[in-house]
Amino acid sequence: MRTNEELTNLVHGRTIEVVTKEQGLVTIIFNDRSKLQINTVGMPDANVLGESRIVAIEEEGDKLILFGEEDRVAEFRLASRGSSVSVKNREGQIEYIG
Repeated sequence: MRTNEELTNLVHGRTIEVVTKEQGLVTIIFNDRSKLQINTVGMPDANVLGESRIVAIEEEGDKLILFGEEDRVAEFRLASRGSSVSVKNREGQIEYIG
């Protein structure tokens, strides 16, 4: 796996406040009200990241792995490589698409 430097640098240290999951979409809302949205294949697992901070994000092929504090890890299978992840700031402006 390789670290997605751009995405990691953007969300590193943000604290997860709420995680919503539905078929094909995971939305992580941070305490600064920014959002990380991940289009996935299938229903994701339970929220294993809790209310931790993001430490790093790795991406390889159709897999995206989020690393949180206290060795918490969440793995997602992306719906479409290169266009399944977005980050928006609290005003809804796009900070990242990939």
